[in-house]
Amino acid sequence: MKPKVLFPLIVAFSLTTGIESIVWQRAIADTQNPKPICPENGPCRFPRRSGLTEIRVITPPRGSLLNPQPTLSWTPLADTQEYTVRLLRSGETVWELPNVRDTEIPYPANQSPLTPGINYELMVEADGKAGKSMFRLMTPSQAESVMVEVEEIRQQNLSTDEMALQLAQVYEDYDLMTLAIQTLTEAIDTNSQNLEVYQSLGNLYNRLELPGLAELVYQESLDLASSRQDIAGLAQAQIGLARSFVAQEKLPQAVEVLTAAYSNYQQLNNAELTPQVAQFLGEVYEMDNNYEEARRWYQEAKAGYEAIGAEQRVETVEKAMQRLN
Repeated sequence: MKPKVLFPLIVAFSLTTGIESIVWQRAIADTQNPKPICPENGPCRFPRRSGLTEIRVITPPRGSLLNPQPTLSWTPLADTQEYTVRLLRSGETVWELPNVRDTEIPYPANQSPLTPGINYELMVEADGKAGKSMFRLMTPSQAESVMVEVEEIRQQNLSTDEMALQLAQVYEDYDLMTLAIQTLTEAIDTNSQNLEVYQSLGNLYNRLELPGLAELVYQESLDLASSRQDIAGLAQAQIGLARSFVAQEKLPQAVEVLTAAYSNYQQLNNAELTPQVAQFLGEVYEMDNNYEEARRWYQEAKAGYEAIGAEQRVETVEKAMQRLN
């Protein structure tokens, strides 16, 4: 039986008792009207932040919280048995937990809860590496606003998947990323067949810089689209998967899925997205120092952009080719 995609922290809570969150702009690819793969004047790939460490805080992520005692979790570091967990406020340590052996722990019961309106930073360290996130506790009035919109959605006659998508959108709008992820995960775990649910969850993980989790979701999305022979759905999942591969520096795997996505968009005669995938391929080859292939794919992208009169995109790939000279 195919394993389910599970979010590593699924906890029961209400809007008034605890929701970890982060603010990001939503970008869900619709199978009927897909969003651009590349911005007009920037790179197609998922941007990697400088200083990204192998430890990545999962909860609480950067942004706002409703829970004054949030669960703390992070990605494991290979061959590491113990972590040091610290909470900081204005650069000063509030409390510290040494020799932590788990990667998910409750907020320390012997420590004071978070104070609303105060910026905090969670730091997880091990073997000279660290992951961190910054957050603050939301106000009761903000929580009330969330509950009003959530209740309005629940009163509508929506399918399970559509309700999950709309609720996830509200949670994102209010910076409640963990709850958005939980909502979409629960839809998948109840055997959702909606590709947008998978795409949305994968996109959220990518934005949280958790590409390993995003990869799992996009792989499930690929399986679902393949079983339906949904070429557009396959291409979208391949683009998301490529971004997660790039973030993990799995460049050959990124090239493989992008090449497949390019063929799929060609088959669909999608004159807008086909050159964008070519540009993405050029960027990945450039990252891998294969300048000959990078130049070839940039040329493909340029020709495609010229054919549809996308002048700003033409300028973008011309600048990319100048870097290779």
